[in-house]
Amino acid sequence: MSSALAGWWLALPLLLLPLWWHRQKRQRTQALPLATARFLPAAAPQQLRVWRWVDKTLLLLRLLLLLGLIAWLADVALAWRGDTVFVGDRVDPVWAEAQIQAAGLVAARRSPLPGADPLAWLAAHEREWQPGARLAIVATGDAVPMAAQAPQWVHRVDVRLQAASTGTAPAVQPVERHIVLASAREADWRALFTAFESAGLGRERYAIQAAPDARTDLIVWDRPGAPDPAWRAPLWWAVQPAAFAELAAAARSGSLRAADTPRGRVWARDRWPLDEREPLDSARALFDDWQGLQREPLPYAAPTLVLDARATQPALQPIGASHALLAPLLALLFALERLLAWRQRQPHPVPATTTAGSVP
Repeated sequence: MSSALAGWWLALPLLLLPLWWHRQKRQRTQALPLATARFLPAAAPQQLRVWRWVDKTLLLLRLLLLLGLIAWLADVALAWRGDTVFVGDRVDPVWAEAQIQAAGLVAARRSPLPGADPLAWLAAHEREWQPGARLAIVATGDAVPMAAQAPQWVHRVDVRLQAASTGTAPAVQPVERHIVLASAREADWRALFTAFESAGLGRERYAIQAAPDARTDLIVWDRPGAPDPAWRAPLWWAVQPAAFAELAAAARSGSLRAADTPRGRVWARDRWPLDEREPLDSARALFDDWQGLQREPLPYAAPTLVLDARATQPALQPIGASHALLAPLLALLFALERLLAWRQRQPHPVPATTTAGSVP
């Protein structure tokens, strides 16, 4: 345990403050001599302090509330994690154990991969690791996307990735894109999208539909008339731009015009790849534009590498790892404490008594 951790938990004696507060705020009964009791023998007054259930519950809530505040501050300021190895769920266990032994982290804590981007998660939570802690990632090659820039970390991270050919990771399934071909040249458009499948290296598959539905990604409009107003799609290719009035004032980028309409985004080109005057390379350029502008980029899998420490201090993190649990818990304890504090201030009920000479 680090010195900072030991120093922070020295704040636990603050839990004695609610005890002192409760004892000081207790109302004491003041005894005064009565004139009618002047001739009675003197006797020392005896008082009995009674703790009601409200007092005990209120004291417990205040202790828990103060303990939660101490844990909140400790979670913000303390580095409490030690040596850690993040292990992917699809990695070969025998290979993973050999890599952990080679890295010298046999006694380190094992944890599953945090989310879909482990490197970004580590960059956001690096403050939680103690100085000198060692980290390693042991997973399949497709489980760790590579960042565009080398991360600036305080700790050294050993990334050991298993190739898909030697591991147990299943092959990546291609993404199916649904396309509507509203054209008299449907066979030519089908051949073009078949070429696109080959250009995509099997990562995408194109399914041709007769009419659009909720799954439709693209509509190729190659007809002179206007489309059905009920048709919707994220992207339209307007081979006949006269069918879309929004293209008249559309912004131009090279030979491509684009306009956002209530039916989706519409693209129009001066000449499409099926035009005999258009070179064959335009089909490749159209595919690149489609993938780069309309699709999210595919992540680049990180190779096996060692990310050395480059920063002097971890990046500032506004909240700790346990704040998602502590915040609603502290809010609940505070609400209950205020409710019971109001209940304690209410007047005590006085029980009815009878004297020896009274008639019930």
